[in-house]
Amino acid sequence: MYWIRWISDMIFYITVILLLMNMINGVIVSTFSQIREESQEKDDDINNNCFICSINRVEFEKRNIPFVKHLSAEHNSRNYIKFLVNLKLSCEKDLDSDQFYIIKCVKNNDVACFPVSKSLSLGVIEGKDEDNNEDESEGTN
Repeated sequence: MYWIRWISDMIFYITVILLLMNMINGVIVSTFSQIREESQEKDDDINNNCFICSINRVEFEKRNIPFVKHLSAEHNSRNYIKFLVNLKLSCEKDLDSDQFYIIKCVKNNDVACFPVSKSLSLGVIEGKDEDNNEDESEGTN
């Protein structure tokens, strides 16, 4: 009788331990795969979208404009940061109207002063600009 009880207890414990370990491993694997997918999405966004204008690399490739040139010359984020730091460190009395407007937008967390969906080499992207205009017209009614 002892051996039958021992075997049944071992089968129960092994089954419970295997089930619990598989559930825990499943949660860990799914969590890491979700983190990896989010990381890949972020990397894809960083590598294929302009940080300043949010225009995708595909739009530039359609018009035979090098995306790297756009990032380095037109919308170099370092130049924007240097400009904003320079404005922040300068006295408000010394600013012209455009610079004062930019400082006001930055203080109010408004992105109206940045070229969102706009680029010198592409112009205005029609689909994104129409969405912005519709939102603005709805807000005024």
